[in-house]
Amino acid sequence: MKPIISSLLLTSFLLVSCTSPAPTAAAVTLRVQYTAAAAPWFADLSACAVQTGVTLQPDPRLAAALDLTNADLAIRLGDSNIASPAYQIGTDELLVIVNRQNPTGLLNAGRVRALFTGQVRNWLEINGTDAPVQVWVFPSAEDVEQAFEIAALAGSPVTPDARLAMTPDEMSQAIANDVNAIGILPRRCKMGNVSDVYTIAEVPALILVPAEPQGAVTALISCAQK
Repeated sequence: MKPIISSLLLTSFLLVSCTSPAPTAAAVTLRVQYTAAAAPWFADLSACAVQTGVTLQPDPRLAAALDLTNADLAIRLGDSNIASPAYQIGTDELLVIVNRQNPTGLLNAGRVRALFTGQVRNWLEINGTDAPVQVWVFPSAEDVEQAFEIAALAGSPVTPDARLAMTPDEMSQAIANDVNAIGILPRRCKMGNVSDVYTIAEVPALILVPAEPQGAVTALISCAQK
């Protein structure tokens, strides 16, 4: 009987050894470009990626450098000059901000336009302290700057004396460090020693895709829209 038992054991071993492992689903990695103003939505999308089993490869960029030939999707604020398929995943309020120690108080649309175009150069002109106004904006091609200029300036140019912040973090820090400064921020990016004194507009947060979405991209967009 021993030879028979050994033969059976050997046959079982060969069957187990030659059995192919069960196939596993291939991991999906998506390249995601996003602007600095859209960073909060990339964080939201990252949570969706965990839920849907997708890995995101982040690629932060200036709005003018978004390139869907090198990405599976992109996230930005505002809908200016968009040719690709776009899906709204939320909205954000675009704010005018000042240092918390600035005594001027709430502004209206006319005063905002006058301040950012340089018609008002001293806070004393609008019941503030006798100090020069320091305007801060983003580069003209940035999504948040485009939305601001369309909604608040009605085609008028920003004062040439304005200083540039490249990111919302830089904008927040610049305004927090200067009691005479004024700038703009999306509400979701507001932080630090700043106060909002005027709400310019509500702007959409968009996911852009190079073509009609499928598979993992569709699942991500659906999750982000909930």
